Parts: sequence; structure tokens; C-alpha cells
Amino acid sequence: MKKITSLLTGLSLFSAAALADGQVTVHAPHSQNSLHIVAVQDLAQLMTQPAVMPYSTGAVIAEHAATAVAHQLYQQTLAQLRAWRANSSGERTAAIDEVIRQLVNIRVTGRLFTPLDPDWIRLHPADNRRLEGRYDLYLAAPSSHVLLLGALAGAGKVNWQPGQSVREYLASHKRLSGAENNFATVISPSGATQQVPIAYWNHRHVEVEPGSIIWLGFSAWSLPGAYGDLNNRILSVLTHRIPD
Repeated sequence: MKKITSLLTGLSLFSAAALADGQVTVHAPHSQNSLHIVAVQDLAQLMTQPAVMPYSTGAVIAEHAATAVAHQLYQQTLAQLRAWRANSSGERTAAIDEVIRQLVNIRVTGRLFTPLDPDWIRLHPADNRRLEGRYDLYLAAPSSHVLLLGALAGAGKVNWQPGQSVREYLASHKRLSGAENNFATVISPSGATQQVPIAYWNHRHVEVEPGSIIWLGFSAWSLPGAYGDLNNRILSVLTHRIPD
């Protein structure tokens, strides 16, 4: 709590000194506390504040107007899963139920996919986005976990292990009915996605950053035609997820 108080105090000093037209609501990690600051000129000005920099890895900045669109996609995706479930049976129903359980309590926002690392922004001026209008900045506490999600048993957080591959993270988790066997998708804390081969015949050693999500989707053959884009919809939802 002391760290969060220091964070918000530092940002309060920043808000008095800023001289531009962006308005940012900063959400502290693991807290209901937030701070509304005005007159933020650009990302460099926002992300180089001493109170913000320790939380920049995994942080999410969202455009206020885009959040309604993200919420709509989220609700449509849950509705599509429930409609598929209503026309399924047996183990397939159980697999869909498990994915719904994983997704039903996540929070999404209108994320901007732009680098937030202060050093990157300093070295790449083209990525120093000007801030105009209303934004939310969700700060993330340093993570020591990887989040496993998808058509698998025992989904949830596991300890991050240096040198461990995506396939190794998934090895002790049983695939559920209709699960993809050949590829998984990694979502990095920055929101970037990478498809990773995980089968015995195509396996490639790919490591992940702490705070990443490993998503094991449904195979193409298991998805009815009306739900062919379901994996992509779920991935979009997960990339717009607000960090814990």
C-alpha cells in the first residue's frame, strides 16, 4: 500500500507540472485507487516519470473511446461460445464450459498497441505517440508467472521458469476435447502475439517473458463453420485484457 501511495503522490506532482492536452486516468496495480491527470503531452512525458517507470513492463494504455468497442467484442465472443455450447454435448460441452469459465471474469479495455518502454520510446522517436483526448493507463506489478489459458485442464497461473519452452509449460496439462495439438499462441506483456509449433513433428523451442499468456485454442476441425473465427476473437479479447 505504501508503494501505491508513493506512486499516486508522484503522479500528482506530475499532473501539476504537465503542460499539454492529454487526459490520463492512471490505475495503480492491485488497487482500486486511480488518479486523473491532465495536460500530458506524449508517451515519453508520461512513461518517464519516476513513479511510472517501475511499472512500465506489462502496462496497458487504452483510448477511452475504444473501450466500448472492446467490451462489445468481449460480449459477442462470450455469446458465440455459449451458442456453440448449446449445440454441443459430452466432452466438447465440458471443454467449452472451461473456456467460458476462464474468460467470464476478465476485464478488457480499448488498448493501444504502442510501445510503453521508456528506453524504447527514447531511442525510437516515431513511437513517441502524442496524447490527445482521454486515456486510461493500467500499470502492472512485476510478474513471476505465466498464464495458461484455453482448451486444457488446470488453466491458470504457473511459475515462470527461465529457459522453459512453450511446449514444456503445456506438457503437464491435459488437452480437452477439440483442443489444438499442433500450435499454441503466446501473448507477450506488450500485447504482441506469436504462433508457436508444439507438436512432436514441428516443435520449436520458444521461451516466454514473465507475465505472458499461453493460449491453446480449438482446432480448426473442431469448430463448426459458423464459429470458424472464434479463436481469433478470443485472442483479440485476450490482447485487450487489463493486467491483474
